[in-house]
Amino acid sequence: MVTYRYKTDLLIIEEKANNNDKEFIFKVKDVDTIVPALRKVRMFFDSDKIYTDVIFYSHPNHEYQVIVRQDYYIDFLLVLFKNKIIQCIEWK
Repeated sequence: MVTYRYKTDLLIIEEKANNNDKEFIFKVKDVDTIVPALRKVRMFFDSDKIYTDVIFYSHPNHEYQVIVRQDYYIDFLLVLFKNKIIQCIEWK
């Protein structure tokens, strides 16, 4: 099992199963910090040759829905970590 931590004063992350995939909801509180970082994450996955690995949806009020294929879950978390959206990743 993988756990992660992030600064709750910057955003709220909700994660749940979506059939065989993972679904994340990012509720952004600090737009100036988190939105540019989320754009970098999106650009990273948009630039690879696999179109269905990570799919982003923008919603009103700085809320973002991200569907992640199960086999890209760890890759996604690592890119979030690289872009300082999450602060810590831990195997338990």
